Amino acid sequence: MKPRKSTAAAKTKPQPIRKAWEFCPHCGAAAEKTGKHPFVCSTCQFTHFFGPVSAVGGIATDPAGQVLLLVRAKDPGKGMYGLPGGFVDPGETVEEALQREVLEEVQLEVTSYRYLVSFPNEYNYQGFTLPVTDMFFVVEVASFDTMLAADGEIEGWHFCHPRKKELKRMAFESNRRALEVFLKQR
Repeated sequence: MKPRKSTAAAKTKPQPIRKAWEFCPHCGAAAEKTGKHPFVCSTCQFTHFFGPVSAVGGIATDPAGQVLLLVRAKDPGKGMYGLPGGFVDPGETVEEALQREVLEEVQLEVTSYRYLVSFPNEYNYQGFTLPVTDMFFVVEVASFDTMLAADGEIEGWHFCHPRKKELKRMAFESNRRALEVFLKQR
């Protein structure tokens, strides 16, 4: 059975989150023009910059040097490959987010990490596009024996020496680019 899209927003192309700002969050005045960056209220001069949110990704390899790729269980990129990781929470360092996200997604304890590279990304969610800065780390884990996919988040995983076939199946271009940097440095 083919899944149905239930909302009109799901049928249209995602729009930048800044276009959703129709009213000033400070004084409630209607925006003269939506989508402008930064948002500046013409009534009270409240200004908001739509900077990117932060996210992390971990590149983990098994003892044979194969990279861990996760199969995404939901959109964006359902059924495609991703790296363990996710958004940085308020008050959290990127390193803490990396360790938390890897543990949440696949129950792996990160024992060490080394910064690799960052790339801009866009995250399309519920009809809107959020700008994201993805920061990637090469990680070591205590053991892959405890690996367990998070329900509803991860469908499964695949260990491989990434080639074109796997790189083309990455859900996010930033993940693909980070893997390419990693592979060049090997």
